[in-house]
Order: sequence, then structure tokens, then C-alpha cells
Amino acid sequence: MAQKVKKGILLFVFVILVLPFVQQCFPFITSGELFGDYTNAADTVFTVEKWLDGSYQKKKGDFCNDHVGFRPDLLRLNNQIDFSFFSKCHAGWTVRGTQNNLFQNPYIAAYFGDDFVGYATIRDRAVKLKAIQDTLSRLGKSLVLVYAPNKAAFFPEHLPEDRKYAQRKITNLQVYKRLGDSLGINQVDMNAWFISMKNKSKEMLYAKQGIHWTVYGEVLAGDSLMRYIEKLRGIHVSHPDWSQMERTTEPRCGDDDVQKGLNLIFPVATETFAYPVIKDVPDSGGKPNVIYLGDSYAFKMLIFGIIHKMNANCEYWGYFNDVHGINDNKFTYIKDYDWKGAIGVNDCMVLIYTEFNLKDLGNGFIDQAYDHYFPVKK
Repeated sequence: MAQKVKKGILLFVFVILVLPFVQQCFPFITSGELFGDYTNAADTVFTVEKWLDGSYQKKKGDFCNDHVGFRPDLLRLNNQIDFSFFSKCHAGWTVRGTQNNLFQNPYIAAYFGDDFVGYATIRDRAVKLKAIQDTLSRLGKSLVLVYAPNKAAFFPEHLPEDRKYAQRKITNLQVYKRLGDSLGINQVDMNAWFISMKNKSKEMLYAKQGIHWTVYGEVLAGDSLMRYIEKLRGIHVSHPDWSQMERTTEPRCGDDDVQKGLNLIFPVATETFAYPVIKDVPDSGGKPNVIYLGDSYAFKMLIFGIIHKMNANCEYWGYFNDVHGINDNKFTYIKDYDWKGAIGVNDCMVLIYTEFNLKDLGNGFIDQAYDHYFPVKK
């Protein structure tokens, strides 16, 4: 009997060792794709030179390792064990908070003021931004600065234990808000607004599985921002009807963006998401042409929200690097684009940044636009 058990164990180990090789040569199961920073190493060609300098062995080894059978499944198994038993996240910035809330370190650092760029830098940008706003106002245009929410500020009680009770320092957001108020910058603090709705909103504004506002939050934010723009510009635009909700436990449209990057076997949480059913209404006219310059919060609000439906022309300038035409699907880069001319033919310029990205507010736009409108006389 003992001999049969030993043979059975030996056969089981042999099958486990051989299966990946069989799967690699003769795939019989399709593994799910990996998300995030996982990339497979490219194959290499043998040459004497590569053999002698060792590069062939290194590249060939990496290729074989990345293409072994069941690699995605084995990685997910390893990631799940590390996450479930050691709270370890195999995804760049991601960390596990309490009650399985997922966070990312740069957002936590911004909340605690670890990335503070200093009063002088913020004051310089704020003064220039106010000058740009005044110039655009004289041209019949508007400029708005929006502070998008920060999950670390929204759920400080669920931060990882090693950060939860850290001492908060002065933050970029606090100084920008204070200077913006004193200078008269048109600013909308959605970070504070979301925090105020934390225990009042009947629908989820932040998911445990994501780092951005939920689709519901994006629709809510876009609808509110459009009302602010209407009041600022003295216009009225028809708003789509989104009173009806479709509720599901299956996340959509990036509501589980951080969890996906972990490549786990099981979801970190089961949550009920509310997805607005968008119904267009008769167009009352008067839609403004708007440029949105910002980070991923701005992009998600434009792609999955409704504000683009209330704009005649809607452009997203991602980190002042690339240009996405939301209404016409055109794409180009700022370096190849007449962005100064684009400002001239649009009605409103909106900067949308979450706290994490305030250290680089405008990504160079503020300095370049200021130099354009206030050139130095030689």
C-alpha cells in the first residue's frame, strides 16, 4: 500500500512538472490575459558574439520563462497567495488597506503632504494661472480649475495600518485652494464635495477595487461641473436624463482598475455598482466648446461620463502631452498641435487634477500659456 502511495505521489509530481511543457508546445487550454505591467520577453537569435558575451543565454532564458505553459495562471496563483496571506500586492504602486480597500502610494503621499513642492512654486503657478484666466476673460472665454477627489482623502480610515496614523503635513491642495481663493481663481473643489457626500450618497462614489471615482461619480461630477460652467458663462444647456440606474456586482469601465492590475484569481470584494442609464433630451442649443486639460480623472469623466454630451466640441489634453477629440475621435500630440489657436476658438478651458498630480499642475501648460500671453520684451 505504501509503495502505491509513493508511486502515486511520484506520478502526480511528474505530471505537474510536464504539464507546463506540454501546454507550451501543444496548447490545449487558453489562459486569461494578464493586466498591468506584465510583458513577455521577445525571442533572440543565436550568434557567436551573443553567446560569448552572455546576452543570448540571458534573453533566451527570459523568453523561455515568459512563454512557459500556464504562466498567467501560475502568476495569478502566486499573486493570490501573497495577497490573501501576506497582504502583498504585485502591482507597482498598489497597497492593500483595511477591509480590502486598494490604494496607490502616490495618492497616499499627496494626502500626507509628502510631495509638497513648496509655497514659492505654487504661488508662481497660481499667479500665472490667474493672469491667464483674466486674459481669457477679456477675450470672452472662461478658465476653471477643478480639484478631483483623492481616494486616500476619501477613505483615510481604511489606509494601510503603517500609514493610517502618520502625521499630515501641509499639502499642495491646501495651498492651491488658499491662494486660489485669495487670487480669485475660478476653482471647484470636488475633493471636499465628495468627502461631504461620503455618508450621504445612496450610490457608491469610490469602489474598493478602483483608484478613480466610480462611473456614477464621474457622471455626477460632470453634470455638476457643467452647471458651474453654465452659471459662470451665463448660458443654459440641456442635461441628459440619468435618473435611472442599472445595479450590478460586475464592475465596468475601469471601476476595478487597480484590482485588474493585481492579476488575482478571486476579486478583492463584491460590491454593488450603480450605472446610470443615459437618456438624451431635446437639445436646447448653446453648447459651449470646452478643452479639458488634466490627468486620468479628467479622462475617465469625459469617456464614461456625460459632460461631453453637453459640449459642442470637447477636447481632452492628457497631461499637456496628447490631444483627444472626444466628439470626433481625433488624436494627436500637443507638440504637433496648434494648442494656442485651439484655445482661441473654444469657449472654456478646464484644468482637472487629482491631489496626486497637483505637484505638476498643468504639466507645463501654465508656464507656456503665460509666456504666450505675456511675452518678455527684448
